[in-house]
Amino acid sequence: MLRAPAQDLGYRYLNLDLTQGPTGEPTLIGDAHRLPFRDDVIDVVVSKETLEHFSEPAVAVAEVFRVLKPGGLLIILVPFMHPFHGNDLYRYSPLGLDHLLRRFEPVSFDSPLWIFTLAGLGILEVLKRIGLGAAAGAMREMCARLDGFIMRRRARPAGFAAAYRVVARKPGGRSDGAVT
Repeated sequence: MLRAPAQDLGYRYLNLDLTQGPTGEPTLIGDAHRLPFRDDVIDVVVSKETLEHFSEPAVAVAEVFRVLKPGGLLIILVPFMHPFHGNDLYRYSPLGLDHLLRRFEPVSFDSPLWIFTLAGLGILEVLKRIGLGAAAGAMREMCARLDGFIMRRRARPAGFAAAYRVVARKPGGRSDGAVT
């Protein structure tokens, strides 16, 4: 899902995971707690709905800090008030994210999934249990649109959110905000 947008922006796409999946992904087998890269070599790291599964998230974040170039970006999407899914270990509040990313410079912090998505997730669980899970796509789309409408009017995400998205920069590098 991230391959095409990354490549369209001119980045080389790598997808790291512990095991090979049926689709040929990931492109690289490895552990986020011990990234297989030299220091200061990566432009952008995206952790989309993964940090909650890491046994030692602070170690994984320190590894990202190590491999990012000065001025490189870390983009994280993590759940807060979200249903348990599989092997979840953690949920992240705004204060927890600020602490976890304290070595980085903040770029943006928002909540793409807010109150309507949170309510919709609860309704979807009920629909699945009564055999009406086919309505999931339409429900998610409607909730995302409502959340987007409300969130455009907020300066900082509320504490009552389904998930948070953070963009942070490793200090140093170019002062014009560009990532090389």
